Amino acid sequence: MPIPVNCPCGTGNPYEICCGMYHNNPGTAPTAEILMRSRYSAFAIGDFDYIANTQKLKEDPKQSAKVIRDSNQNTHWIKLEITATEDGLEKDKTGMVAFSAHFKEGKHIGRLSERSLFKKVKNQWFYISGEHDVAKNTPLVNNAEMKIGRNDPCSCGSGKKFKKCCGAA
Repeated sequence: MPIPVNCPCGTGNPYEICCGMYHNNPGTAPTAEILMRSRYSAFAIGDFDYIANTQKLKEDPKQSAKVIRDSNQNTHWIKLEITATEDGLEKDKTGMVAFSAHFKEGKHIGRLSERSLFKKVKNQWFYISGEHDVAKNTPLVNNAEMKIGRNDPCSCGSGKKFKKCCGAA
């Protein structure tokens, strides 16, 4: 998938100086929230190796990039909203990030809401687990930063115009 100009994580920063820095240097995200944002961006652009390298799942500690790719091949991530954080700063050993991630699968738009747990091991943050809820056919609430014209490139990074991609719903 092509690399987007603006970072998919929603900061409004260019990808190269936002999540792109962490994708090129796995293990360097300084906080749990930054790791969460960079993982979302990795899902959005299809960097499943990064996802696999930044997690230590309790139920499947050696989950491969291929397994992650296969389970996400039809999902186009549209927008990330961080709703809460607890701890997870540079000095902390654990952290929690709650978020909503809007997605499109075929003609359906949905929202994944999750409370993600992170742990720092040897100065590197890892995603450990999450409690999540998936709501299908949810309205996508756009804020001022997310305004996309029909002929603008789609924010999911597909390279298509918005009207032919995520705006086709």
